Amino acid sequence: MERTRTQKAKLNIVSSLLSQFISLVCGLIVPHTLLGAFGSTAYGATASIASFLGYITLFEGGIAAVSRSTLYKALADKDHHSICRIVTETKQFFQKLALAFSGYVLVLACFYSKISRKDSLDFWVTFSLVIVIAISTFGEYFIGVSYSTLFQADQRTYIPTIFKIITTILNTGMVILLVHYRCSLIIVKLASSMVYILKPLALSVLARRRYSLERCVEKEKLLTQKKTAIGQHIAWVLHNNTDVAVLTIMDSLSLVSVYSVYYMIVGQIDSIAKTFTSGMEALFGDMYAKKEIEQLNATFNFYETLISLVSVTLFSVTMVLIVPFVRLYTAHIHDANYIVPTFGILLTIAVLMTSLRSPYGTLIIAVGHFKQTRAAAYGEAVINIVLSLLLAFRFGLIGVAIGTVVSTLYRWIFYVSYLSKNVLNRRMGAWLKRLLCNGGIVFAVVTVGDALAACFPMSNYLEWAFCAAIISILSFSVTFIIYFLLFRTDTLAIMRHFRPVRSNRATNDL
Repeated sequence: MERTRTQKAKLNIVSSLLSQFISLVCGLIVPHTLLGAFGSTAYGATASIASFLGYITLFEGGIAAVSRSTLYKALADKDHHSICRIVTETKQFFQKLALAFSGYVLVLACFYSKISRKDSLDFWVTFSLVIVIAISTFGEYFIGVSYSTLFQADQRTYIPTIFKIITTILNTGMVILLVHYRCSLIIVKLASSMVYILKPLALSVLARRRYSLERCVEKEKLLTQKKTAIGQHIAWVLHNNTDVAVLTIMDSLSLVSVYSVYYMIVGQIDSIAKTFTSGMEALFGDMYAKKEIEQLNATFNFYETLISLVSVTLFSVTMVLIVPFVRLYTAHIHDANYIVPTFGILLTIAVLMTSLRSPYGTLIIAVGHFKQTRAAAYGEAVINIVLSLLLAFRFGLIGVAIGTVVSTLYRWIFYVSYLSKNVLNRRMGAWLKRLLCNGGIVFAVVTVGDALAACFPMSNYLEWAFCAAIISILSFSVTFIIYFLLFRTDTLAIMRHFRPVRSNRATNDL
């Protein structure tokens, strides 16, 4: 039986929550294991290499976004022929990209040791690391991305999510086992790549069977906005990888390691927050394709309130407890200074803004307004690169964090302004009210939370967890009460939506 939009949305949320919980646990175990076994320089090298390999995704997100926005109409109309044509064109593009990626990997492998300027890492070690880390990315592009995009557009994000859960668990077990038997870092990363190839292979088999894609031979071009979308995604990748690239150029892989540990934490928190709006883009796209504009506005307000409630609650706690956690997490590591409170707060603010901005970014993709918003993407990348380069050599980690905060805020304001005038037809005052509300909540929770945290020694994880539980209750209580007073309609809708009994209101018919 075909699932309704509400059923799909709930499946997406539940599977994403499980995935993020597992990713959070495994994401803490794997870096801790690698740091303990190989040290900050070696771990920093793997993080840096992954960041440089990330530049090859310059084209990936743009094509995937255009593919999804085009698929929404075909899926809404149940136009199987168009679905096949879109998937075929998407797959052909990614296979060409995978071949180009191979050449990029070879060049990076040959020159990475000179880029990082670390004599402690042998040329053949860095060469081999680049190759083995790139294997899983090649497999994802050549086999899996087009099928994953199809499942996402069909509001079935839970399918690739389930395979992600499986490979994440397998990878963590493999890393622990290989480190226990004192295998080299190269062998450990090679095993990880082999595990992650299982996901695109499984998606390929399942998608072909479900959508009968093997019968599609049409090659007509339907992705008409791909150049603009690619340009925007290039800008996003540059923005997202600027910090690590600048720190690597500064000849400080140890700073890359510090940055990676902090970003690992806030990145996981961001992923957990966005889990509550899993499948949001597909919902927006389906409503826009069916011209359900009134329901689109109601659903957008619902999701913006939901992401705000969750994000403000989680990131307020993160600002208070990130440094105490890092202190415990890196207690056995003495080759770098991991205690940088100002950097931790700035990075948390930047990622919080990214999380709060996510409903606007996903609506842009859902309605296909790529050309109209390219200035936001390009401006964000330029601001981040320029500020990071200017400030990093003087302020180090804090400098790159400032660049990220300013550039993220710029794109957020641009999106709000554009969508308020052209899609949502509402005043920016609604966003400004929410912004001031969120800022006040964060300030209040952090102020009181810091005072409470000072009462706990937090000399072990149990004491840290107890303190985290208390501050989390405080953060949730303050956030919920303020939102109930200022955004009562949407807050009540959220409460009804997550009740076991199904409601008949529009916001529940997702």
